Amino acid sequence: MKHSPPAAAPALLLVAALLAAVTPLQAGPDRPAVGNAAAPPASPAVAAAPAPQDAGAPATGAPPTLEDTSWSPAAYRAGKALIEIAAGPRPGRFRFEAGRVAGTAGCNQIGGSYTLAGASLTFKANMASTMMACPEPLMKQDKAVGLALTRVAGYRLDGELLELLDAGGAVQLRFVRLKPTPLVGQVWQLTGYNNGKEAISSARNGTEINLEFRDDGTLGGSDGCNRYMSGYTLSGAALTIGPLASTRMACKGPEGAAEQARDYAAALGSVTGYRIDGGELLLLTSEGKPAARYRSEVVRPVEVAAGGDALPSGTPDTEQTPQPALTAPAASPAPQGGAVGGGEASRRSLPPTP
Repeated sequence: MKHSPPAAAPALLLVAALLAAVTPLQAGPDRPAVGNAAAPPASPAVAAAPAPQDAGAPATGAPPTLEDTSWSPAAYRAGKALIEIAAGPRPGRFRFEAGRVAGTAGCNQIGGSYTLAGASLTFKANMASTMMACPEPLMKQDKAVGLALTRVAGYRLDGELLELLDAGGAVQLRFVRLKPTPLVGQVWQLTGYNNGKEAISSARNGTEINLEFRDDGTLGGSDGCNRYMSGYTLSGAALTIGPLASTRMACKGPEGAAEQARDYAAALGSVTGYRIDGGELLLLTSEGKPAARYRSEVVRPVEVAAGGDALPSGTPDTEQTPQPALTAPAASPAPQGGAVGGGEASRRSLPPTP
């Protein structure tokens, strides 16, 4: 008796033939090895590259804001071009605080009021200005900066860059943020100064001499007789101090206080660098010798006026009582190169204008 093969046998033979005809899948970087196929060796682990950072963004801390930040003027609009700011006898600095602007492009001090609403920014047309005589190119620069302010209708921040724009979006003024330095925020009490006779003298009994640097490129203090003020230029560890202006009060200090004030001013005029070691500030001459030594006395991050309002940096460091007239400092030569003021402004090429 003949037996018929099971009905499933032809189907199984057909499946086996089809499987034999199919080329095995190869393992790849996106596909695991199948069956006995050898998997390629694993690639070594590679650390993820850090995300690129905006070159203009500060490395630490909060990003700068228009107000309560010191800005160094970098360029101004003249016709269809942006002109780079030329260095003047004093460091260029601007600061915007509570509706008031104070600053200089390198010659005269400019001040006035502004209105800020969101990205809208406008300045009042009649801004006050000092009348110091400067070389003609700097006088023209002052005038151009003042006119550019009157055309401003808005602003934008890009990292450490501030641009003031007109109603059409064209850049009228460009600023670079100033970074704070260890010099700022301290009241430095004098412990010794070069008396001009190759000797370091301490302050006379009954006199107090101090120094305070501000982040707008100005400084001030007491010389034991009068209040004094000036500007300073800072680039790395290089520091120079401009001619001093002082009140003209009769010196009521002990004998020799007036001569001490004169020698102290001469010592500040010889400064070309500085070093801070712990709580001590050492001002150095071009030969690396001490011009003056100070100790840190008080940390004052913000000056407050008698009415409780913060004073914009650039306001002279005077007491809250009327002061006598100041002697006008002689014009000093324009500083050559480097960042200036109470911080270092990054040097950058001017991008194309709109």
